[in-house]
Amino acid sequence: MRGTTRELTVIRNRYAYWGVADSTVGLSAGVVVITVVTLVTAIGGLAGLIVSLLYLAKQTKAAVAQVHTSNTMAGNNALDVAIANLRDIYFKMLEYPGMRAYFYEAKPLPDHGPERERVLILAELLADALECGLMSTRRIPESESYEDWRDFCQFMLDHSPSMRLITSEHPMWWRELLAL
Repeated sequence: MRGTTRELTVIRNRYAYWGVADSTVGLSAGVVVITVVTLVTAIGGLAGLIVSLLYLAKQTKAAVAQVHTSNTMAGNNALDVAIANLRDIYFKMLEYPGMRAYFYEAKPLPDHGPERERVLILAELLADALECGLMSTRRIPESESYEDWRDFCQFMLDHSPSMRLITSEHPMWWRELLAL
């Protein structure tokens, strides 16, 4: 027996109000309990999913900020390397007075001798440093220096017969410079 007559009458009256037949009252009560538990579980799962998605959105935003910071640092490092390379070449030029004129004042390359060799070696070093700077600043937009490097490289090519000579003799070595 499921309960007293009075309890059964109360249950029947409740379900009769909703249009449930007498024969299904016992079954419907169990189904209702299961349905309510299922509904509560579904709502709890949905709430958990929403919280997880909000947390994921917050993590994604933080990851985007971190990537931007990393790219900015990479751009700065690329510039530092290119500038350090140039600085080393300039120090080498200081050891041999008059070298600067071959790269900034359109002084012709000597026909022969040790001076010619020094100029060609410095031209190769400069071409390597300029190529490195061009590639780095093009590949890392956060450096915000590609246009500046391109202008500097163009200036060097325009004002240095030795730079034009080595880049034209070896086009595969300095593709970025030749593309200017």
